[in-house]
Amino acid sequence: MTYGPDLVAGFVFVAGVLMLAGGDWRWLLLDLALVYAGAAALVALAWPWSLAATVVVSGWMAASVLGISQRSLEAPLPAERLSAKALRLLMGLLAGLLAAVFVPPMTRWLPEMNPSQLWGSVALMLLGLWQVGLRSTRPLWVVSGLLTVLAGFEVLYAVLEQSLLLAGLLALVVVALALAGSYLVLQQAAEEEIVGEEELPL
Repeated sequence: MTYGPDLVAGFVFVAGVLMLAGGDWRWLLLDLALVYAGAAALVALAWPWSLAATVVVSGWMAASVLGISQRSLEAPLPAERLSAKALRLLMGLLAGLLAAVFVPPMTRWLPEMNPSQLWGSVALMLLGLWQVGLRSTRPLWVVSGLLTVLAGFEVLYAVLEQSLLLAGLLALVVVALALAGSYLVLQQAAEEEIVGEEELPL
């Protein structure tokens, strides 16, 4: 018995939970890059590495684009309470449990899919959706959550279809989403700066 897929799925899950629970944008993007590296390894269970590499390349490009936009901002992000981080951590662990519940019936629909691959895919999609919901006021976290959902979807869909065109299309969607997120990050920062100037006493 090989434990490689189990270890990769666990690695991806831990990175996704840290994305959800963390509050620093640098760690967020580092975890996003790790998620895409792990997702590429899970995709490689069904695709050749030459195709699976498009997953990690597009994910790292997306993380770089978001990092450049966030780094250009001077204002630091507001500090968070420890209770908020603890709540998101518990929600992340709950995602792993829910994914474990969903996997057995899904393996009957997708018998050719490795259970660890399936669990990692479902867990990533749940973690991404919860990040979008719990961090909806911060575009950087929202876009990172959507990218996490896409990473989970790519792992799941890799079993159903193997196509160079599909791999390129998904990579294009990931990069386009990162560019849109970069614009939203800068737009929100500009709006907050305008509001701050209006609130200054005359």
